[in-house]
Amino acid sequence: MSDLVPLDPRPLGEDIVALLEEWLDHARAGKLSSIAIAGVFRDGNTGRAWSELHSISAQIGAIALMQADIIATATPLERT
Repeated sequence: MSDLVPLDPRPLGEDIVALLEEWLDHARAGKLSSIAIAGVFRDGNTGRAWSELHSISAQIGAIALMQADIIATATPLERT
C-alpha cells in the first residue's frame, strides 16, 4: 500500500490577505459578534479557530451555509 501524500494547496494569494483584511475591518468597526475560520496550510494540514460565541446557533448556521457554498462552487475535480 502506498503512502498518502497531501496535495499542495494553491499558493498564498492576494485574495487570502484581502479577505482577512475585509473581515478585520468588520471586527474593528464592531460589526461582528463572533467569527470562525478554517484554513489549509501548504503542507496539507488544516487548522480552525473561533472567537467567543455569542450565538452558537447563528454561528453553526453560518458555517453550514459556507460549507454548502463551497461545495456548490467547487469544480468536479476539487470535489474528490
